[in-house]
Amino acid sequence: MVRGYELCSRLCDMCRKDCKCSACSRCHTCWLRIIETSFQASPDSYYDSWEGKPVPVCKTYEHDCLAGMAEGDKSTPAAGKSSWESFVRLRGTSPRNSLGFRRFSQSGITTIYLSKEQLTYKVHRQLLIEESLFFAALLLPGSFEQETTKVSLSRDVDTQVAFERFMQWCYFGYYINDPNQTPLLSIDAAVYAFAQRIRCYGLRDFALKQAEAICSSVDKAVTKANLSELPDTIKIIYASSASMDDGLDSDDECVSQQIDSKLPLKEKAPTAKAVGNKGPQDGFRRLLASVSARHIVKFREEPAFMKVHRSLSDFAADVLFFVSQSSDTGAKQSSSCIIS
Repeated sequence: MVRGYELCSRLCDMCRKDCKCSACSRCHTCWLRIIETSFQASPDSYYDSWEGKPVPVCKTYEHDCLAGMAEGDKSTPAAGKSSWESFVRLRGTSPRNSLGFRRFSQSGITTIYLSKEQLTYKVHRQLLIEESLFFAALLLPGSFEQETTKVSLSRDVDTQVAFERFMQWCYFGYYINDPNQTPLLSIDAAVYAFAQRIRCYGLRDFALKQAEAICSSVDKAVTKANLSELPDTIKIIYASSASMDDGLDSDDECVSQQIDSKLPLKEKAPTAKAVGNKGPQDGFRRLLASVSARHIVKFREEPAFMKVHRSLSDFAADVLFFVSQSSDTGAKQSSSCIIS
């Protein structure tokens, strides 16, 4: 089975990454995580606010991009590929992507070493430069890293989980978590923090959208797993955003200056701290704080959450902002959130 082929007539117009199921006529990537879903109607159906009624959950995906295509058509993907190989497409194969395959495939290879986890990766240098302002400044002609083709990353956010998804982003334009594992906010938080650190803003925004989709899930297993993960997720985001406010490590100061000198003011990374009465400006902080505020009564009974709430003053202030907003407007708790 092949799905997600870009020339398929059933390719989803919303995500452009998956095809509509023949059984339910919906894109499983989009509709099973629909943000507007407000509550679980039954184990076999969910409430679709767009249609205004419960709709059945499609449990079996039915579609094959190869069905009905002429045999020998060289523009179609090969049959028998794994789901990963058939789902993703190397950047440059699509006319909508500006970064051509030939351009990056002929560039040199840069070795990335994650010192805390002692892991080594090899990536096309041109992709690193195109996708990350941090690497673009670091790999400028004449720099030590450019001459030795090796870069060592040693900050807390430089993790295997984050970097491997950054590599997916470089080559495919998005990342996919293991479909056999429960989606976790902590993974998207790790990617978000790393993307912020290397100034890869497209990946940062994508990770936030992934997290928002998880928070809109009506899957009880996803809800339960992420409830237990929430304190760790909060620590990841607030620790990384605090370091962004306080400045980069000494080894990165030169790189930071090179980046900032070339960026227009509107493209510079926004501060994570709250401004006036607008609340936290960082997107992931807003998400976590709003979720926590919406369910603060329930979370007060969770020791792990309260420990984080007491230890992170910025988080406590952000939660207070959303609690105050709710009190001022008389807003009710929204059931569209993951922990409702």
